[in-house]
Order: sequence, then structure tokens, then C-alpha cells
Amino acid sequence: MLKSEIAPAKINLTLEILGKRQDGYHNIMSLMQTIDLCDYLTFHKNPWLQIITEYHNLPVTDNLPGFDRNNYLVKNLVYKTAEILKNETGYGSGAVIELKKTIPSSAGLGGGSSDAAATLRGLNKLWNLKLSLDDLAEIGAKIGSDVPFFVYGGTCVVEGRGEKVRQIKSIKPKWLLIILLPFDIKDKTKKLYSYVDAKNFTDGKYTNGVIKSICDGEIIVRESLYNAFDLIYSEIFEDYRKWLKEFEDIGIYPLHLTGSGPSIFFISDDESEVLEAAEKISSIINLSIYISRTVP
Repeated sequence: MLKSEIAPAKINLTLEILGKRQDGYHNIMSLMQTIDLCDYLTFHKNPWLQIITEYHNLPVTDNLPGFDRNNYLVKNLVYKTAEILKNETGYGSGAVIELKKTIPSSAGLGGGSSDAAATLRGLNKLWNLKLSLDDLAEIGAKIGSDVPFFVYGGTCVVEGRGEKVRQIKSIKPKWLLIILLPFDIKDKTKKLYSYVDAKNFTDGKYTNGVIKSICDGEIIVRESLYNAFDLIYSEIFEDYRKWLKEFEDIGIYPLHLTGSGPSIFFISDDESEVLEAAEKISSIINLSIYISRTVP
């Protein structure tokens, strides 16, 4: 019997860098939220592992990680995740995994990590492994920093390198306009973290402030959202400052990076405000944009 899983994208309502660790990585504190821009995975029993992909509405320039130009599997995260789960559990057979991609890659939206988490959940059911979500998140931490968050989804506080995940009260539904800026940054996350220094460190105050608003049932103020990489982009990419100024000039403000970018988002309680913003952008420039909503 086949199993299926939805793999939602995410935004970072906050992303703070707390300091550098002894292992060379950084401790973060982030408030992450799943959204309804999704990939879709279907799992079928099979003696060996195989991935079948379909791409839907991806940007023309999208260089999907793990496949070369002939669509030959190289290092796709879904395949690697399935192999790791087999090794961790000693499962002896395989699966055919159909992966329908809609989330653009290397965009700060977590598509690859979400696909990995969906693979863990889907194969756990298909192979009847009976692992808990906590078990899957522990395995996911060996695959990628954002994978444990996607095992749970919803509204979560994420700390450490990403392996410490705590679900909190879901935020009230929000509308989002996501804009994929045309930056192609090789080894993006590694490169951007190389620019981080002490002036980019914070103590969790932004995240804790937004958490308090959510728990108190208050409206999240757009200006209270925070991403440490906003400052870094502004310092190293002149075009980033120009884009933000252009959007501000037509009334779309504030905008925040999600993850390490280059996607930025405009958030609102009002669907019509987001639709109007999308129309304004579409009338002046050809960028990949996505209208989305938060999901629990």
C-alpha cells in the first residue's frame, strides 16, 4: 500500500545568531513556521531505493540540488535520507519515492530539509518501523540542521544548530507574499555564515518577544520580526538594498529574509493586502513570487 506525505516550506519569523560554537558552527535561536507552499512525496514498496521526480512551477534558473542536467541522481537529500534510515534501523528492503517539487531550491524556504523530514515520516509508515517523531527528529539531525523542525512542523522554537525543537502555540493564520530575489550564491549558507561576527550576535530577545506575543494572543507586529542575515545582506549586496528600497517605494514594507535567503517575505493578516502587493510587483518587474499562508 502506498503512503504519501506533504512537505511544507517554512519561513523564519525570527532568526538570531547567539554565538560561535567550539565545533565552528553557530548557535541559533529561531521561530520557524510552516506554510502551504509544498512539495509532495509518495512512497511505494520496492526491493531497492529509487527516486522519481517531477518539477512544478520552479524558476527557470533553479539548479535543483542532487541532480545533474540529465536528471541523474547524484546526492539528492531524499535518497540520502532513505539510505540513512535503512542503516539506522537495519531495514532490508527499499522503496520507490515519487517527489513532486514546487518549493524552489536554495531559497531559504527549507524545501530540501522538508523533503528529508517527509521521507522519514513516509518510510516510517511504509516500512512499519514504529519510530516516534522524537526518534525521527534525532535521525533527522544527522541529515541537516532544519530537518528536526520539519519532522514536527507548525510553530516551533529552534535552538542549538537546529536540533533542539520546541513546539509552541500556533500563530493566528497569516497571509504571505514570498519574493525570490535573483541572487545565485555558491555554497550560500557556508558563505553567509563566514561573514558573521560579534556585531551580528543577539541574545534571543527578538524571538522571546514574538513568542510572548503569540502566547498572549496578541497580534504579531511586522516590525518585531528579525533575521540576522538582513544586516549581512545589506552590507555585502548593494542590489539587496536597492530591491528593498524599490519595494518600499511602492508601499511593500517591511520585508524580511527567510533563513539565509535570498527569499524575502511580506506578512499580513489581510489576504487583500498581500494580493495587492503581488499585483504591484508583477506590474513593475518579473520576479518569482508566491502567495502563501501559514499552516499548523
